[in-house]
Amino acid sequence: MDKAYLSRERPPMDLQSLRLFVAIMETGSITRAAQRENIAISAVSKRLGLLEARIGSKLFMRHPNGLEPTPAAAVLLRNARTVLRNLAQMQLEMAEFSEGVRGTVSIAASIAIASNYLPDELRSFSLSHPGVTISVHDALSRQAVEMVKDGAADLGIFAEPYSAGDLPTVAYKTEQLVAVLPAGHPLSTRRALTLAEMVSYDFVLGRPGSSLTTLIERAAAAAGSLPRFRVQVSGSEAIARMVEAGLGVSILPAAMARPRRTAGMVLRPLREPWASRRLRLCFPPGEATTPARLLVEHLSAAHRAEPS
Repeated sequence: MDKAYLSRERPPMDLQSLRLFVAIMETGSITRAAQRENIAISAVSKRLGLLEARIGSKLFMRHPNGLEPTPAAAVLLRNARTVLRNLAQMQLEMAEFSEGVRGTVSIAASIAIASNYLPDELRSFSLSHPGVTISVHDALSRQAVEMVKDGAADLGIFAEPYSAGDLPTVAYKTEQLVAVLPAGHPLSTRRALTLAEMVSYDFVLGRPGSSLTTLIERAAAAAGSLPRFRVQVSGSEAIARMVEAGLGVSILPAAMARPRRTAGMVLRPLREPWASRRLRLCFPPGEATTPARLLVEHLSAAHRAEPS
């Protein structure tokens, strides 16, 4: 049987079916996808069946406890997101001729970056582009890169020691790391510190797998030791409060530690070659949407304005 005949026999692939498929993948359930898209469950099931017939392959294995995506579903998800994103981009660019730049940009970034760096930068961007809405998703550096690769985010922010692989990147910020100590700590009498001097004391660390925690652990391992953490928490605010409470020492970016410095906490310069680390923006290869391109230009311009 020739391919032309097979193509005629299979039902057409439509945008609504692709949207519903993406909703199923993102929610993990036909029921939740139907609720999110405000459509009957039976209609979603029918669309899914037609989509599988069009592709000629099962997209999900049905189990009593839910759906399990097949390898074909992973490939379709990546391509469906591209198709839907390109369609949205076309609509936005046509609207620009009469309405100015409009659209949505999704950013994947850690809690620390989202709470410490992005607010002022997004405020100035929004003043220039009031038609652009921005969604920020909490993601560690490695997760941010993966979200961009998977099409789940337009823009990711990551920090050393991680990289973005084959994704294009531009510079975002350079952070200067400092030692953070409880007031009265034995090391507080030093003018500057090395990691080797700190690792014999209890540490307050960030989330496992975070870029800063990974950087500290790798540097300590290279020196033949590992930090002994007493507490692990999420976010620079929580780390600073734990240090202030005397639960251990830590390392934080100076821009995040200085605003939180109190009488119960002291900061010291960190004498390490990795104490100055770079943050970068990553984005998908190829033509970006106009809102995403403008936001990348805005955030990277802030880096160029930093004093050298």
